[in-house]
Amino acid sequence: MAKGKNSFLRGGAGAAALALCALGAVISAYLLVADFVLGGAEFCLTGAGCDVVRESRYSSLGGIPVSLFGVLGYAVMVSAALSPLGRKTKWSLLFWLSAAAVGFSAYLTYLELFIIDALCSWCVASAAIAVALFALAASKRQAGGSSAVKSIGGAAAVFVLVFAVSYSIHSPSPEEGTPSVSTFYQVSLARYLSESGAAMYGSYRCSHCERQKELFGSAFGYVTYVECSRSGPDPNPALCARKKIRSYPTWEIGGELHEGVRTLEQLGRISGYSGN
Repeated sequence: MAKGKNSFLRGGAGAAALALCALGAVISAYLLVADFVLGGAEFCLTGAGCDVVRESRYSSLGGIPVSLFGVLGYAVMVSAALSPLGRKTKWSLLFWLSAAAVGFSAYLTYLELFIIDALCSWCVASAAIAVALFALAASKRQAGGSSAVKSIGGAAAVFVLVFAVSYSIHSPSPEEGTPSVSTFYQVSLARYLSESGAAMYGSYRCSHCERQKELFGSAFGYVTYVECSRSGPDPNPALCARKKIRSYPTWEIGGELHEGVRTLEQLGRISGYSGN
């Protein structure tokens, strides 16, 4: 057993696979820490994309942070690479696990490109690691005598299954986003914010923005709103860029930026609304 383990790691491909798994686990762990401790991801090569993705409704799956899935997935692959199993079994495990990782990464990349309208460079790096690991495991598995056709067909099935399950869990219910009836306070606060020059910056694909709008109900129509997504209605991404908007929603009140969903009471205090 120990001999099989050592021979796997002594080989250049085995050591590379272990390094990729470890790097993927580190990136996923960093994103998890950034979400719950740091409040944002540093060194994001695509600008504000990391935080936009992190604060979207798609940052969790079934109530579990997406980054935690990454940590667990890569940790399982590290365990497989370090296990006392034989070389052939290890490559087979890494092949199927990385196929699932590629399917999940493809789904997340689809969300970033077509739904969230923002790219997280750390997420892209994790996806690239999954693809590299899958390609390595596929080549070693085929070299070990496995049928290429069966391997590709099985991997495609895993890919589609993971993508479809993830998509179904994230799909919103028909009732989601239904606005509430506005009260006098909601209307008067919305009007005051607009008249005082305050504005909310957001994206039509941002779930946090929808929650903010729901707090105002139909009175949100009085709020000055700037759409930052290029594919949204009446967009103004250039203004969002000039204002250096990093996350959605962001309120500009009195010349200062306030990120995140704010209660009506908080907006009233920040803006100096007296309630009259």
